Amino acid sequence: YGYNSFTRAFHNAHKLLDYTYGEWILNIDTGKRERQVTYKTVNQSALGTNTLFCREKQILEVEKPHLMYILNTEIYNEGMRYTDAFYVTTRFCMIQYDAEHSSLQVTAETRYIKNVNGFIKTFIEKNVNSSIQGAVNEQVRRLENHQITNIDKKSKQKLMSSSQTDSKIPIDNITSQKQTDENSSINTMSLSPFKLSIQEKTITGECRLYNIGLVIIICFLLVHIYLWYKLNSIEQALLPPETICLNQ
Repeated sequence: YGYNSFTRAFHNAHKLLDYTYGEWILNIDTGKRERQVTYKTVNQSALGTNTLFCREKQILEVEKPHLMYILNTEIYNEGMRYTDAFYVTTRFCMIQYDAEHSSLQVTAETRYIKNVNGFIKTFIEKNVNSSIQGAVNEQVRRLENHQITNIDKKSKQKLMSSSQTDSKIPIDNITSQKQTDENSSINTMSLSPFKLSIQEKTITGECRLYNIGLVIIICFLLVHIYLWYKLNSIEQALLPPETICLNQ
């Protein structure tokens, strides 16, 4: 019920012309705020096409910001036959449960100022109910689309903010990362000669062990040959002279 893009689009879709809002005025007798709204609309029916001049009285029965609003309206029409015999009352009950959930309940009733016969009464109520139902359904559909659009905008904003947060890396972190990489490369370069020296020492030690083992084996062979020679000499000395001559 405010003058915004949502209500303007709804008024344009239903061809509500010259829509004029009055100022909210406090009724001293009831203690409730009221205002007058006027507009024109084109009505097409079995009786023909007519321009209706509408006068709407809006009364805020309950006004609790961010919690509940109950708005009663009385709509009077002029410019068509039998429009002076009735007016339409509607009640909008709007409840907000939290920041993301709310509900809207709409009720309507046709009230008569003059007596009309049964056939005319049925015709009036049929047209009034059809108009109110179509307008309410259209408004609900627009509210749902408006809500979906707002949710999409919020989700896109969250995605953009999260991507910007992830893309922003502090300069100190970049510097520390570079220093860490440089230190790791320096440590790698300084450790490489140490590894080479260890490998060289290992190879040198293995060669020395091999040489020592070879010398020990040669010594064992020499000792074995020497012992064999000594044993052979002793054996020759113990043999009798005849055996020696035969061997010769």
